[in-house]
Amino acid sequence: MRILTLTAAALLAVSATAPAFAADRVSDGELVRASRCLGLAKAANLGASDATALQAFVKTQKRGRDPLVQDRAEAAERNAASQAGKAKDDMKASLIAERDGACKALVENSSTATAAQPAGA
Repeated sequence: MRILTLTAAALLAVSATAPAFAADRVSDGELVRASRCLGLAKAANLGASDATALQAFVKTQKRGRDPLVQDRAEAAERNAASQAGKAKDDMKASLIAERDGACKALVENSSTATAAQPAGA
């Protein structure tokens, strides 16, 4: 009987926290895009960029993901860094525009969405 009570209590606790976790979680595709952005932000060839917020976002979002999704995200980061390392002129300008445009918006949108949610929601 005690085991049944403990199991029921554990299930209740998990079900109460699941909606808050799901609300903060982005899709697998968005995680892969964020990882690509992280690769661009870390690339020395594209110039200085602060990757701190993006790195924290990707690290948090990777937790609890399927290993295949984590592998895709890591591959996207590596490929973006490699692409940035080899980039010349027009391609370099295009990658900088992506990093400073779409990637910056991704971080701002995710931090705004998280901040807009009430604590404990």
